[in-house]
Amino acid sequence: MKALRIFAKILLFPLTLVLTIFVAVAMFLVERCAGILNIISGIIFLGALAGYAQYLFGWPIGIAGQTSTLQLAIFATVFAFILSPYGLPMLAVWILAKLENLNDAIKAI
Repeated sequence: MKALRIFAKILLFPLTLVLTIFVAVAMFLVERCAGILNIISGIIFLGALAGYAQYLFGWPIGIAGQTSTLQLAIFATVFAFILSPYGLPMLAVWILAKLENLNDAIKAI
């Protein structure tokens, strides 16, 4: 039984090595991209606030109550949330955590 376990460890070593390197590189990239996406999300949200202001008060053009302006503002708010740290970066971190758990399970054999 012990020989079979050692054989499985030797056989699965390349997979654990690739998974370890992939998770480390991907986590580095996710951390860097999350900061950039956070800045973009803030800019989009400011645009959404301007859309709400135009819908409610007619600022800066003077035409209030257009439905297309409200739809665009709602879309921009949802898109800003998707790009925020609670959207795509959190999904990427969750997937990487699952891969790390898989890697740990393979190493525990």
